[in-house]
Amino acid sequence: MSSLPTAAAVRTPRSRNRGAARALRVLVCAADSSEIVRGLGLPGSTGGIESRASAGPESMPAELDQGWDAVVVADSRSGWSAEAVLDRIAAGGVDIPVVVICDPACESVGLALVERGAADCLTSDRLARLGVAVRAAAEREVARRRLARAEADASGAREMMRVAFDNDPNAVIAVDPQARVLGWNRSAARLLGWSPAEACGRRLADVVGGEELVAPLVEAVSEAATGRVTDRQFAPVKLLRRDGRPVHVAVQATHRRDADAGVVLTLTDMTDRRRFDWLKAHHLAVLRALPSSAEDASFREALEQIAEGVNATGATLWESDPRGGLQVRARWSREGPDPATAPPAPSSPPAFVERAVSTGQLSFSEEGLAGSPGDRLAVPVTNGEQVFGAVEIAAPDFPGFDDSCVTYLTGVGIYLGIHLAQRRSEADFARSLEELNRINGERRRLMRLLVQAHEDERKTIAADIHDDPLQVMAAVSLRLHSLRRRLSDETAQRSLESVEEMVGSTVSRLRSMMFNLRPTGLDRGDLLGPLRERLEQMREDDSIRFTLTGSEPELLTTDGRVALYRIAQEAIANVVKHASATSVDVAVGEQDGGCLIRISDDGAGLSQAGEVRSGHLGLPSIRERAELVGGWLRVEAGERVGTVVSAWVPLMSEPGRAGGRGL
Repeated sequence: MSSLPTAAAVRTPRSRNRGAARALRVLVCAADSSEIVRGLGLPGSTGGIESRASAGPESMPAELDQGWDAVVVADSRSGWSAEAVLDRIAAGGVDIPVVVICDPACESVGLALVERGAADCLTSDRLARLGVAVRAAAEREVARRRLARAEADASGAREMMRVAFDNDPNAVIAVDPQARVLGWNRSAARLLGWSPAEACGRRLADVVGGEELVAPLVEAVSEAATGRVTDRQFAPVKLLRRDGRPVHVAVQATHRRDADAGVVLTLTDMTDRRRFDWLKAHHLAVLRALPSSAEDASFREALEQIAEGVNATGATLWESDPRGGLQVRARWSREGPDPATAPPAPSSPPAFVERAVSTGQLSFSEEGLAGSPGDRLAVPVTNGEQVFGAVEIAAPDFPGFDDSCVTYLTGVGIYLGIHLAQRRSEADFARSLEELNRINGERRRLMRLLVQAHEDERKTIAADIHDDPLQVMAAVSLRLHSLRRRLSDETAQRSLESVEEMVGSTVSRLRSMMFNLRPTGLDRGDLLGPLRERLEQMREDDSIRFTLTGSEPELLTTDGRVALYRIAQEAIANVVKHASATSVDVAVGEQDGGCLIRISDDGAGLSQAGEVRSGHLGLPSIRERAELVGGWLRVEAGERVGTVVSAWVPLMSEPGRAGGRGL
């Protein structure tokens, strides 16, 4: 995308033209003029500088007659002398400012040359300022010549005052006690559009905008005419030019000290400053409007501030959609938001709006048949390289768009783009978060169904073992016992006894398998009983001591009970397999509206156990179990040694629901 637009790129014929600094012609007197010419070409002053090297000291008298604006001389030992150049210029009777370049060690010599008549002195290590110094010297010479001409034209003190009055850069108006214009200088003519001949003799109210606008000035005239107040400065007022355009001026009223009664009004143009403050206030209002939570209202308020900044009658925000088309996002009209009076929203943007979006530059509506500029413009809404749309502004009464307006409109367009980009990012994030929550909810639902199916399968298998293999093996054990008692052969009895022990061991393992699959106490509201049986089994099989303390809360659900038991079962299995512990402590109790279980051991601890369990699925599985019932799981290092596994699940808030179906 191209760089930001400038006023020159979009200024209409109604805009003000500002004169550029004229180019200067500079004669360079130096043995090696390349460094000086390069210094004259460096940026730092307005306008261009045309330089030419002198042919030599002997040709200088002829060169001085060629209309140079300034002379730059390098005071050195290689043929050029600044003192000699000053003497030759004085001898030739020409008025050309001389800028001396001297060695840094000889700066005092350069200062002495300034006292002799040189316009300025620079050391050779400060050539970056040469262009600025040369232009300043040339402008001082022009001002000196003007003053000399004014002094030559003036005859006496009164004429000198007239010349100063006419050449004052501020608008100066002399009025009599009846507020009629006695004097009107050139600056007043430029500011208000009336020539001195047209203004003099008229009432002040007739040339600066009527009785209401001139009231503060008339009051100042009346006070000064009495002599009580000789000098008064008051707040800026708004006047009207001859063409009807407003002008804001700061006013100073001074009592005339000559023989004529009345006052002298000095008007300082504050229009640009006031416009800058006006646009800045509306820019800040746009920034304050956009962060509102009511998005539609915030856009309308922002459009209102943008439009009022340039005296517009309406504004429309066109926003690009994902397919690249432009749609109306918000509208504002000076007539108000009444749908009955507001015109319908256009279905497609005008060509100049599309042009602003495609180029990223301010764009005016097409010119009329007479070549006048359009009354509407489009401001691109951008964020970096991305264009989000444009603001269409209807401003038929605005006199022209200068640099301050371009900066204002471009700035609010960029801020609107940043705001729209942020809103889109927030919307995308919200949609992504919603989708993630939906996927996570679906995953949890499927996980809950999987756990439920797992537990149901455990119950089914445990029931099948109890109803079939366990009963069969029990019957086999009884028959073997009966058969052994009827045999008289001791050898046969010992063989049957051995078989009977094997069957008894199998029955015991089947009972243990049934317990591990689904302890019957979990469905009967008993958590500590199955825990104690599992810990007893650990003590018998692995010689690990244990303690079990606490009690089960009354409102613990079957879901929560099963989850806590499976968590404890996995934690005990990890202790047996990996921790090399000698004791395990299990505590159960109610805490923070839920049931908390803590399993702590005196084993190897997290670091060593973690290396052994790398890639193990037990810990993620039990954490998932806790979260599925609305709880949490923490695994921490013990105070001195070992590991502490803590799990919490919520209790039922309604006692009547405690008998609900569990896992």
